[in-house]
Amino acid sequence: MTKKSIFKAERIANPDVSGWLTDHAVIVEDGVITAVEPSANLTSANDSYEVFDLGNVSLLPGLIDAHSHMHCSATHDAQSLAMRENNQQLTIRATNNMRKAVLAGTTTVRDLGSRNEVAFAVHQMIEDRHVPGPRLLLAGTPITITAGHCWFFGTEADTEDQVRTAIRTQVKLGANVIKMMATGGMFTPTANPRTPQYSVDVLKAAVEEAHRMNVPIVTHTLSAQGVRNVVDAGVDHLIHARWYHADPSKGLDYTPDTVKKMVDQGQWVDPTIGHHLLGTEAKQRGEIGPLEPHWAVSYKVVPEEEHLETLTNMHDSGVRFTTGLDMGMAYGTHDRSAANAWALVEYLSWPTWKAINAATIGTAEALGLAKQVGSLQTGMAADLAAFAGDPAENIRDMDQASTVVQSGRLLKLNNNVLV
Repeated sequence: MTKKSIFKAERIANPDVSGWLTDHAVIVEDGVITAVEPSANLTSANDSYEVFDLGNVSLLPGLIDAHSHMHCSATHDAQSLAMRENNQQLTIRATNNMRKAVLAGTTTVRDLGSRNEVAFAVHQMIEDRHVPGPRLLLAGTPITITAGHCWFFGTEADTEDQVRTAIRTQVKLGANVIKMMATGGMFTPTANPRTPQYSVDVLKAAVEEAHRMNVPIVTHTLSAQGVRNVVDAGVDHLIHARWYHADPSKGLDYTPDTVKKMVDQGQWVDPTIGHHLLGTEAKQRGEIGPLEPHWAVSYKVVPEEEHLETLTNMHDSGVRFTTGLDMGMAYGTHDRSAANAWALVEYLSWPTWKAINAATIGTAEALGLAKQVGSLQTGMAADLAAFAGDPAENIRDMDQASTVVQSGRLLKLNNNVLV
């Protein structure tokens, strides 16, 4: 039997996610949007439709987050928990985290690093509707060098042959994106964020192997040389894209020529500044902060303003940004993906609609999903998130969704959880 629903709201995002349609309705049949029309046109709607009048809310496409670690705790001790908890514990945590994400209005998530035994099992349970959760793109375990960044839930691969095998294995398990740790990271004492983990030749081989299997490849990248390496290698997305100098006594080593090549090649960047915003606010509240940065970074602290300046320069040069919270890292809780848009407005001075667009249709395009999700148009999956207030006036009104629909399935209605 066909399931038909109508969702009315005072404000509904237009097809480009650049402004509001006033007093419109989204018509849904079998999980797909069949029309978006003025509410006045629906006075004689067929009785076969279930009508939900959401009232004075802002109805957006479900938010899209490009960077999650589903089984990490988002607490100050996230690292130690990820190292010591077993797969059963991590699976329970991941299931709860994905439930929180979708109920907050994030209906699509790209997970870029969780144990295979956890990620693929949780994905299947969500697909089979045994548990609620977002539409998932999965890397499974990230690929890293021996003792490299996130080795404790990654696949360790050092040589070109080992990296190629690791990529094939992930795709065989069901991965639809490959994540590599191109540099060290803050999360791992044995991995220096200022230095590359892989040569350009190995990264090129990884890109070749991933693309041969029609899978995109993304890289965690914190050092300037790491950025240059992955740009030369032609990876699809850069995660973080920070520019730490190789010398721990120095600050950043930004090279505009590298950014120009990034733009020419159409490489996307996930700046992960929403996660930073949440951590900063937690410290201001007096909460225990994240673990101290890696010694190579704390040796010469780079002011936040310098990182934001490089991101602004990259964006002004034509680099496009995705919205990814780095969910699971300290204070990057899985229900706060909206902080990505907050940070774009508050840190980078973006207009609110530009930030909302990035958190929906923009990131959908980056993930290759723009024909399925990210906007409220005929033929799109019925992924909807309603927010009290008007995020176009105050971006922080886009936070915890009051109503959530995923593929036409009503998960939350006027703050009442239904699953």
